[in-house]
Amino acid sequence: MQQVPFSYETISGCRSLTHFANAIDLSDNWPLHINDKDQMDVSGLLTWAQAYLRGAELLHFEASGDYQTAFYSGPVIQGIGLATELTLKTMLRGAGKTQKELREFRHNTYNAYIASRVSFDEVRFINLHLSNTAHLKVPDEVRGRLIEHGENDIETRWRVYFDHLRVLDTIYASPYKSRYVVPGSISLPNSEVILVGTKILLSAMSERITSTS
Repeated sequence: MQQVPFSYETISGCRSLTHFANAIDLSDNWPLHINDKDQMDVSGLLTWAQAYLRGAELLHFEASGDYQTAFYSGPVIQGIGLATELTLKTMLRGAGKTQKELREFRHNTYNAYIASRVSFDEVRFINLHLSNTAHLKVPDEVRGRLIEHGENDIETRWRVYFDHLRVLDTIYASPYKSRYVVPGSISLPNSEVILVGTKILLSAMSERITSTS
């Protein structure tokens, strides 16, 4: 069966472009500023994040679930990393972070996510994310490891967005294993778990900026 990228209409509980900000309870004062007359203002970051998310979706579905190839660990993960990094930095810029402060996060998506949580209700975001990743199957290898560690509710535990960001950072951030050939084994996140969460956050911000511009 040919896979097609998920669309706004497939996000459970968000049947139109007017529900995302409410679904995650995006802060009423986000963004503090929209246009600061530079390329790294909120509107500029949002434009680039949307472009890279679109590219990441195309690369993800082109990979067809083959998580062992150089194409997945290279271009697919690199595209998802860029889309997620830009999305989270858009959130942080809208919360008042300066360009200098954004640069201090470098390419670490997990740290950027932790800092961005002040702008939305994390519980509501996690619940929405989990409801839209319920169709994903836990890889047998991962399931085995979680069972060995006595993990409960594996189906849910495996789909936690920020845990996949931790794994993403081991190859997307320094030493940049998704960009360069680095000897040794690597751990790979599930691309769709990250894409769904990133798209929810990006859609909420896009909706807010559209409604306030």
